Amino acid sequence: MKSRDRWGVFVAVAIFLSPFATIRMMAQVEAETSVDEQLSLLKDADMDVRIEALRALQVSLDPRLPEAMLPLLSDEGNSIRRLAARAIGSRWWQISRDRVEVFVAALAKNRDSERDDEKNMVHRAIGLLSRKYDGDMFARSANGRWVVYERRGLPCLIDTTNGSEELLGWDENEPGWLTSAWGNGALAESVNWHPKAELCVFEMLLHRKASTLWVWRHGKGLRRMAPGDFLKPLGVPEEKISWPGGFFTEFIGWTESGIEIEVFFGVEEGTDLKDHTVRLEWLPEGDGWRVLSRKVENP
Repeated sequence: MKSRDRWGVFVAVAIFLSPFATIRMMAQVEAETSVDEQLSLLKDADMDVRIEALRALQVSLDPRLPEAMLPLLSDEGNSIRRLAARAIGSRWWQISRDRVEVFVAALAKNRDSERDDEKNMVHRAIGLLSRKYDGDMFARSANGRWVVYERRGLPCLIDTTNGSEELLGWDENEPGWLTSAWGNGALAESVNWHPKAELCVFEMLLHRKASTLWVWRHGKGLRRMAPGDFLKPLGVPEEKISWPGGFFTEFIGWTESGIEIEVFFGVEEGTDLKDHTVRLEWLPEGDGWRVLSRKVENP
């Protein structure tokens, strides 16, 4: 149905609907119209128009998108090919099994791209479509049940026993990005599975000068750590932190009872600024903390 026809139907029935139903219907028509327009722009002769349309469609779950991405895998623009591969991979569950071979063959033509970002998105898409999850765009638990890949900058968790997936930590009001998401990098840089337990640590960016850790445990869900969580066991008030100087965390490794973490931050003490490098242990049982070491120095 053309856009003008949709609006005609809307006007014809709106008088019979409640105000709230009318608003919902209008929003749905606008969304469908926008997707239709962006899909048509994917065929535009101007590369800049195509890429902007692609970016506008990145969060859409319209079932027509996977097929619309196929021709873009042969586009002249690297960014367009990369975004098309990303879009196909993120919608692996929308692609029927009888079409997987077609998509994998089209993706494989870009498997040896000179651009790492494109190559990584191709490997990610092929792994998701084939359900093989090999390579460094995936991180798998020791028992093989759980697989993590990056989607929308966040860890996306697949349960291989039933094929379901969950986008962890999605919240418009509390941003967070896997450190490997910048540059479409390998997950090994930011996803750390426990060697035995169903437990995973994600290294996350909050913004350019702040990072943190998130922890996922089977049966317990996601624990999003905030800067205040690291400061509390140290007795340092958040208002004394020199945020322009940065607040950075790093996963160091596993201990017998928890997770070892290094935290770096600056504290304003009068006119002085002192740098703190702290080693902490987080104890999953009881959500407790232990200070392992602490170093304070002037810049």
